Amino acid sequence: NLQNEILFINRPLDKKKIVFYNDKTAQLPIDEEFQKLWRAVAVDAMDDQKIDEYLEKQGIRSMQDHGPKKPAPIKRKKPAGKRKNLKKPRDNEHLADVLETYDDNK
Repeated sequence: NLQNEILFINRPLDKKKIVFYNDKTAQLPIDEEFQKLWRAVAVDAMDDQKIDEYLEKQGIRSMQDHGPKKPAPIKRKKPAGKRKNLKKPRDNEHLADVLETYDDNK
């Protein structure tokens, strides 16, 4: 029955449903003593900050991801501003003897 192999979890942050396939072949036997120890630890009275501090003291890093990751904004290069090539009159002093003036006032 496929219905027993699919798990649904609702995320509280964005109310989205997450679907997991519960693969029965991957079920590993877990020691009963470990299960008892796991269930005996109460964390209801502790807030997330205290749990993080406790884990750090024990040398265990806690997960920092508490929700969906936002995609990093794409950095786009601004187009380089076009430089206007202003043609300035140049002094052609090295051609002073070749240049002729074409004024009508001659």
